[in-house]
Amino acid sequence: MLDKTFEFVLFEEKENVGYITLNNPAQMNAVTAEVTRDLITCLEYCEQSEDIRCVVLRGAGGNFSAGGNVKAMKERLDKGINTAKAGIRIGGEFIMRLKTISKPTIAWIEGAAAGVGCSMAMACDFSIACEDSKFIIAFVNIGYVPDGGITYMLTKAAGPVKAMELMMSGKKFSGKEAAEWGIITEAVPAEEQEAVVQKYIKKYSAGPSVAYAQIKKLMLDSCYHDLNACMQNEVTAQYICSRSSDHYEAVSAFCEKRKPNFSGK
Repeated sequence: MLDKTFEFVLFEEKENVGYITLNNPAQMNAVTAEVTRDLITCLEYCEQSEDIRCVVLRGAGGNFSAGGNVKAMKERLDKGINTAKAGIRIGGEFIMRLKTISKPTIAWIEGAAAGVGCSMAMACDFSIACEDSKFIIAFVNIGYVPDGGITYMLTKAAGPVKAMELMMSGKKFSGKEAAEWGIITEAVPAEEQEAVVQKYIKKYSAGPSVAYAQIKKLMLDSCYHDLNACMQNEVTAQYICSRSSDHYEAVSAFCEKRKPNFSGK
């Protein structure tokens, strides 16, 4: 067993399955650098454990993850503290570990999946959402570029035209739409979701683990070999955006519940 507890992440091992739960419902399971490090620790344990044959990622309190903590971001900006490249890199490291872990991974998506929450969902092998769950690739709304490799994964899944629309517009879309566009595996009515997820868990925690691992490796080599390079480019782009006036204005407007007034600087 993983002999460690975390502030905003829960880990449970049960019947050959590692359950990783984002556990900060008051902040809609926001993902910070500290949370990301704890998620990496959980994934490292799951990879090394001979008992764990499947990994499930979900959020507590009815939401998957609202992405970054914008209010905390505003507090840092007011103090003159900008986003550091190291903080962006740790997010990319987590997504790479989630994408490359040899065990099958399942995202159990309820409520909001925003920003890096979308990246986490797409980095899993299987993503099952409620039909009425709300997705938003929200980075542009705070003057940022998408991170977590989503520019790469979304283009692969939905094609460049749809990917460009969703990333540039920052608009919301439903779990049902996400499934129709190939962004997630399946969207189901809320009352059916748990039963459907359990079918996935039962199948992939009791199947041919060696074959699953090799299938994942082949898919990574053939379809996702440039994912890490994309995320390294995100570090530079995000760093540039984090120092823009538009980013500060967008974060301020979000916290003040008003429309931003962009200057283009």
